[in-house]
Parts: sequence; structure tokens; C-alpha cells
Amino acid sequence: MNREFKFNNEMYKTVGKNIKKYRKLKNLSLKKLSEYADIKEDFLNDFENLQDNLIISIYDLYKISVVLNVSIDKFFL
Repeated sequence: MNREFKFNNEMYKTVGKNIKKYRKLKNLSLKKLSEYADIKEDFLNDFENLQDNLIISIYDLYKISVVLNVSIDKFFL
């Protein structure tokens, strides 16, 4: 079966907005989230601020969800 899959890049924007939302709800700075999740602060800043052509790994999303104590599926809603 040959299928062509097209990924909606808007999903990354939704994830970025939700990471920022939950980070702020936890009163956690971008710097602290970066340190705790071991992800570069510049990348997180760009990702949260919806820079085009940025992708994030499942592993990094998982680390962020653990730090924020938020189920990973919440980032996609």
C-alpha cells in the first residue's frame, strides 16, 4: 500500500503555544525549563514563539511534559 502522508505544520504551532501556556501556568521561566529538560533555551524560545520550520522530537516533548507535570497529549489540543 503506497500512501502519501502530509503533516500539517500547524500542529507544531499548537504544540509550541501549549508548551508556553503550561510553562507559564507553572510559573517556570524558559531558562529553568531549558535546564530541567536539558534542551537549548534558544530552541525552546524559538519553538514557543512559533518560528517556522522548527520540529521537536517526541523525546523532548516527553521531557517537557515531565518537567511541567502535564500529560504529553495536552500539548496537541
